[in-house]
Amino acid sequence: MLFQNALQQFFSFDSVEQEPLAKLSYDEEVEIKNKAFALFCKENHFGIKPESIVKSPKERHYRTTSKRRVSVLSGKVQISPQESELEPEEHLVCYQWILNKLNTPSFRLLARSLNWIIIRGSYLYRTVIFNVDHLDANVVRKLKQMAKALQESSLKVTAAHVYVDPSRSDYYLESNRPKDSLAFKQLYGPRELTLKLFDFSLRYPVTGFSQINESQIPNLLNHAKRLLSLKKGDRLLDLYCGYGLFAFGIGKEASEVIGAEWEGPSVESAKASAKFLKRFHYKFISGKIDESFVERVLPKPIENEIILLDPPRKGCLPGVIETLAKRNPKRVLHIFCGTDEIPLALQEWKSGGYFPKEILPLDLFPGTAHIETMILLDKG
Repeated sequence: MLFQNALQQFFSFDSVEQEPLAKLSYDEEVEIKNKAFALFCKENHFGIKPESIVKSPKERHYRTTSKRRVSVLSGKVQISPQESELEPEEHLVCYQWILNKLNTPSFRLLARSLNWIIIRGSYLYRTVIFNVDHLDANVVRKLKQMAKALQESSLKVTAAHVYVDPSRSDYYLESNRPKDSLAFKQLYGPRELTLKLFDFSLRYPVTGFSQINESQIPNLLNHAKRLLSLKKGDRLLDLYCGYGLFAFGIGKEASEVIGAEWEGPSVESAKASAKFLKRFHYKFISGKIDESFVERVLPKPIENEIILLDPPRKGCLPGVIETLAKRNPKRVLHIFCGTDEIPLALQEWKSGGYFPKEILPLDLFPGTAHIETMILLDKG
């Protein structure tokens, strides 16, 4: 059974709708998700009951990353979607301000070259990224004029950048980039974003992945810390580590922390953070995380190895879980962004001798038909 099918048992909605549960009260939404996830686990024979969903501190208006597709119809610039219950009010105001600018004659040329407008940052500041299909002297000039206007506005936009995507893909920061052209250009402000985390901060690339619900990050880290119970003598192997959110958030007590991520810029940010925070027992490596990477690039396993893996929504590549299980880790925390990948992954862990000890869903995406899930596994 798919999780969305389980949800449909308790609440009917259009499967293509982006925010189908936003129309409900949050208590109603969480009750439905709890029932649906319990049914999902039962129908897929996970063997244990899930814990109750960890609620989001922000029920709506929580997204720190948002986007708008730009189009020009009958000479008028439009953006879609028009509004959202899940984005901060400051994002909506910023989009409307930019849209008004684009509908003036002086910015019409820029509007025709735009694919997406993206806003990223935190609840305190914003960075705007203009995704364009090409860069020439005229487009660059208009982008600089727009950037100057943003700086002089009261929108608290601390940085603006340009991302080039000639393919006009549906992925606002991911595409088949041309080999011989500039993919990213700074207009003004920092090239990195900053996340305040407990008593320190982490920086990461403006195009790098980060959790969109900043209000849930403390819960995410506190529960990961509780489940893994790291102590001196342990090695934390943090796969798909990004810029080191989990490594820095929970790994301080371990004797050794090794992070791995395919995206080079995020790994470089993690290395810089380790140096700045004087986490000398941290090491970060980059590469495509596949079976060969686990076998040949990761250091040889040790007795007190604990694994955390937080792969993208599509899950791990074939052979990765099997190879990780052969390392005989003491505990594993597998975090799922895509719920429907859980059944197959648990079968793979079971084949390697690992079984779920706790299943903890977290509502990282209120208003949507998605949840994040932490599953703690150990030897059966």
